[in-house]
Order: sequence, then C-alpha cells, then structure tokens
Amino acid sequence: MASVTSGQQVILINDAVLNLPRETLALDADAVIFVAGRSLVQMTLAELALPGAQMIWTDFRQSASLSALNATLQAAGGVDRLILAADGAESEAVFSLMCAVLTFRPALRRRRDARIDLILEDGQAVGSMVEFLKRIGGTLDLDGISTELRICDRRPVQAVA
Repeated sequence: MASVTSGQQVILINDAVLNLPRETLALDADAVIFVAGRSLVQMTLAELALPGAQMIWTDFRQSASLSALNATLQAAGGVDRLILAADGAESEAVFSLMCAVLTFRPALRRRRDARIDLILEDGQAVGSMVEFLKRIGGTLDLDGISTELRICDRRPVQAVA
C-alpha cells in the first residue's frame, strides 16, 4: 500500500477517468493516487500514464468490491478527492457511481475540504445523477465535501478500417 504523509492529497479515480484528457483532472503532483477498475486495458494503461499510482482491481457494480476498496482507502487514512467518470448513456455505470459516492463518503471525511468530481458523457442516465446529487448535496455540504458534476458531449466513435 502507498505510504501517505501528512499534507499529501489522496485521490481515487476510476479507470473510466483515464479516457479523459489529463489536463481535465488537475492532479496534484505529489498526490497519492489510487486507480480502481476492472478493465485490463485501462488498468494496464494507468500504470503507464500515472507512474507511482496504486492499481486496485475493483468492480464498481459489486458492493463487496466497493466495500473492500473502501477498507483500503480507510487504511490509507481516507481520501481527499474522488474523480469518477462514466458514460451517461449507461444506467448501470451511472448507478454504480452513485453507490461509490455513498460507499466512500465516510473516507472523504478525512479533511474538511474533500471533493467529488463526477464526469459523465451526456446520455439518458445523467438526469438520475442530477437528482441523486440534489438529494444528498446538503448532507455532503455539511460534511465539508464539495461536489462538481461535469457533463461532456458524446465523443464520436472512430471507425478503424
């Protein structure tokens, strides 16, 4: 497990975030980064794109997997920032992010300036996320956890000839 020193930011990203341009993430240079996911390709690329990051094989659709990841984060002293991405056209993926927010909320109480960044490609499930954040936003604010939802345009699919 990565060693965390006082003052170091601890960031958890899911493997879907790796599809985003790196400059969108604004990662602190000395942050301890955990990458969680189940895509072999994405997790392999994460090792190359984020040297020093710790890879944690996690299925965000499984509560036992989220619970194990939460235990790892708690053992590291909690987390300061969640950066989670999904395709807003995939209801299951968006629902799994909602479950992740609820699961990791106790780990986010590490500092008063914790933050959740949710990045969704536009799609029919985005409305569900907006409603979810409206319902829990007040309690997150009380815990000192700020939340940002970014909705991106759908990327065109590139054909390979």
